[in-house]
Amino acid sequence: MSAYPAQRSARPLRYTALMTRFIFLSLVLPLFSFPAAGQVKISIPQQHQKKYENIHATVENAGTKPVTFCIEVSQTSPKGDGAIETTPSPFWVQRNNHGKWGTLMIGPEVGSFRSPEVLAPEKSAEFSFSLGDSGQMRLRMNYWNGSLPSLDCRAHPKGAKQVASAVFTVE
Repeated sequence: MSAYPAQRSARPLRYTALMTRFIFLSLVLPLFSFPAAGQVKISIPQQHQKKYENIHATVENAGTKPVTFCIEVSQTSPKGDGAIETTPSPFWVQRNNHGKWGTLMIGPEVGSFRSPEVLAPEKSAEFSFSLGDSGQMRLRMNYWNGSLPSLDCRAHPKGAKQVASAVFTVE
């Protein structure tokens, strides 16, 4: 008779331990879904753009610590009359082709010069460029948490985080 009450009391303890674990995880896991310090956003004010017209994109550091990203200083943009202008940019542009994103080859033809840019917390930086392609587009960018003014952008440093803009249309 003494063995039966011991088995019976073990079951409520097992149930209580499982429920405690479930409650703990359901309360703690949502905390990890909050934005991390240094979160970067890319915004484009107009979702419909025209070919060869200036597109104004903003990089915003919504976090509490600085972030660093690389700017392609020798980046160029086409103008409607066949001319090309220099438009330094931290982005690469992707176009949606039948459900698959592909990167447009719009960088410098020869050589590249990339420079690190540190963006302070709650600050933003605007970049203007134009596109000669049409379709559904998005901007992507790598960034690193922290102030890294001596970051070697040519070496593709480890620890990069990626961010993408909302999809916009170029007609």
